[in-house]
Amino acid sequence: MVTTILDGYNVIHAVPELARQMDRSLQSAREALVRFCQEARGRGGETGQFCVVFDGRDAHAPGASEQHHGRVTVCFTQKPEEADARILRVIEALRGCGQCVVVSNDNEVANNARAFGARSISVQEFYTKARPPSTRHPHIPTHVGKVMPSTRDAHQITEDYRKHLERT
Repeated sequence: MVTTILDGYNVIHAVPELARQMDRSLQSAREALVRFCQEARGRGGETGQFCVVFDGRDAHAPGASEQHHGRVTVCFTQKPEEADARILRVIEALRGCGQCVVVSNDNEVANNARAFGARSISVQEFYTKARPPSTRHPHIPTHVGKVMPSTRDAHQITEDYRKHLERT
């Protein structure tokens, strides 16, 4: 079983759809990320469980440092612990229980996660893979609708340009 550990605020700030929720409220952005994880979990795949780690305590759940939303666990750190340290503690606690994947664009978090034996992926990679297939946009080649030169013409253009550069 794969446990995916998300650096919560790092993910929120890196995904425009989630970052826009910050205009409403911090709570709204966190809830949107948890919903996204629940939906991704519901579509199947290799992830057995998600663990979303946030710095600070949730004002809506005083005294609670962990909340469970089905197979999505939300962890709030309490001072002096930071999310980065909690992520490493989660990795250690899960050692021998399957693979851990850490989602963060923070190089320090990613490097430490790898040092602790977890795999690390970028927020963009995670978000692209976890989105529903209907919202994934296939790569559209930039040459669609444009006239492309033949291979022979392209070589001739390149050769002419090389000669031009040699003269200057």
